[in-house]
Amino acid sequence: MYYDYNKRSYLLPPGCKDLIDLLRLEEQKRRPSIQLPFLQAGDVSLASPQDILGPWKLKKKLPKEPQTESLNTPSNHEVVIQDEILVTELAKIAGQKPFKIIGDLMEIGIFSNMTQMIGFEAASRVLKKYGITTKKAG
Repeated sequence: MYYDYNKRSYLLPPGCKDLIDLLRLEEQKRRPSIQLPFLQAGDVSLASPQDILGPWKLKKKLPKEPQTESLNTPSNHEVVIQDEILVTELAKIAGQKPFKIIGDLMEIGIFSNMTQMIGFEAASRVLKKYGITTKKAG
């Protein structure tokens, strides 16, 4: 028999165009079909879910718990802050994680870290995004 070694499938059996087809063929050979004694030849044989799914299992969906209060929903309250405030304190006031506050500061052009002090104007702009109004401490 002459093999065309330039083709990918020269080692695969006839009817298999890819390695996946060969693996499916081998799996079908290994898996015996279920024959029930009351079924005649030509009737449809019933298979269990294990025979159909093989090693895969269905995952059960867990019911979602209703959330009473989301962190991203704006709250309408007023806060008094100093001329400068730490980013971590600003995150606590906003009810967000510090990296989200740093991202908000980057959007307005201020690059900072968690332990850096930022001014009142920048803090009020960030808190305004979360529905919190600010007043400067006198």
